Amino acid sequence: MTVSADLRKPRKLAMLALAAASALALLGVGPADALPYRDTLTQWADRLDAAAVELDRNPVQPSTRIGEGGLMKLGSSGERVGRLSQRLVELGLLSADKVSEVFTADIDRAVKAFQLAQRMKPDGLVGAGTRAALDRTPAEAAALMRQSAVAMRSFRDTAPDNVLVVNLTDQTTTLVRGGEEELTMRAIVGRPSRETPLLTDRITHVIVNPTWTVPPTVLKEDKLPMLRAKGVPGIQNAIVYLDGQEVAPETVDWHDVTPGRVRIVQQPGDHNALGRFRFNLTNPYDIYLHGTNEPRLFARELRSISSGCVRLEDPRRLAELLLQGTTVTPARIDRMLSKPQPQWVKLATPMPVQFVYWIATVEADGAVRLHPDIYDRLDDVPVGASAPAVEPAPGSLPAVAPATAPATIPAVTPADTGRAAMPDGTSGTAGGMAEKSRV
Repeated sequence: MTVSADLRKPRKLAMLALAAASALALLGVGPADALPYRDTLTQWADRLDAAAVELDRNPVQPSTRIGEGGLMKLGSSGERVGRLSQRLVELGLLSADKVSEVFTADIDRAVKAFQLAQRMKPDGLVGAGTRAALDRTPAEAAALMRQSAVAMRSFRDTAPDNVLVVNLTDQTTTLVRGGEEELTMRAIVGRPSRETPLLTDRITHVIVNPTWTVPPTVLKEDKLPMLRAKGVPGIQNAIVYLDGQEVAPETVDWHDVTPGRVRIVQQPGDHNALGRFRFNLTNPYDIYLHGTNEPRLFARELRSISSGCVRLEDPRRLAELLLQGTTVTPARIDRMLSKPQPQWVKLATPMPVQFVYWIATVEADGAVRLHPDIYDRLDDVPVGASAPAVEPAPGSLPAVAPATAPATIPAVTPADTGRAAMPDGTSGTAGGMAEKSRV
């Protein structure tokens, strides 16, 4: 991380107030790559507490709130741009005579300097993530660090040695086996209107070449109107069913057809919305993990854009690790991928999965990252307290575990497979399997 010399010296204190990376640099802590995962969590929690103490030592500074709104970038104008420029002045990144309601080149450079200090992509775009970081005061940052430290210690003390950890706030997935971290990758999680719930669950099956059944909401709000308007569902390589029978969609008058009579199933392949791999969980909400046919989305910094399920950047590698030591070798996976039908593989030992909500995390070099509170779960939470479970709105997905105090992963009997875990022989697809799903 580099910042130009003319910014670095006079602005060190201001950047320290919101840049936890700088705070940890002052503390002189280094990476924890080689530690067992529980020890890593202990070290992360200690670092977060130490960084919070460092922030507490700083004098109170003015803190202009930019507030929610649309994307701001070079050339934008309006009152929010004025508040943005004033906030950058407070942080020591912009001189007071450069305050403007027009997003100038000076403001652009200041935003990029802030993003660099925050370990964000320095693109000068003030979207939800950058705006949230700018709006956060040192006291708020310290409180979030302490909350995450509490949550990490709770997880450390209750999690099994084998577990897949999905952190919703930084949109990552980590596989831990035998207490050691084996794999970490980027993920895509549910958007705020379709939150990914805080589940304690397990992976029971890996499906190679999954089909994708369009979920009811997408069918009702998107695909059925398209069928009515154009006679096609707008999904590549999909089969359309009416009253359980496959139909040529262009031959049907869809205007009087109700959503409950329609099912649309996308066939396996690189075009499939689930990609080439799906990892079935046992929950009743149709939440699971899968690949995607849009890998470009992983380049985004804020990836809370799915309909509730978790998309994985490298699902093939996760599949290989979960199936390691079995007869399903990488070579056999290659052969399975060449088949036109879904291929189900049951794990001999289900893999526990824990969804967590750690807003503050620690990077390999010891720098702290503070991530957006994507589901607004941590507002006004006392330091050291667990974030409240969110009461779901009608039709939404409930949070089934406290945001900052993951429950112990329970033993589940073999019969507790859930409707998202087993094939449905009544689907009528080529593979005889229905996969009703969110993506």
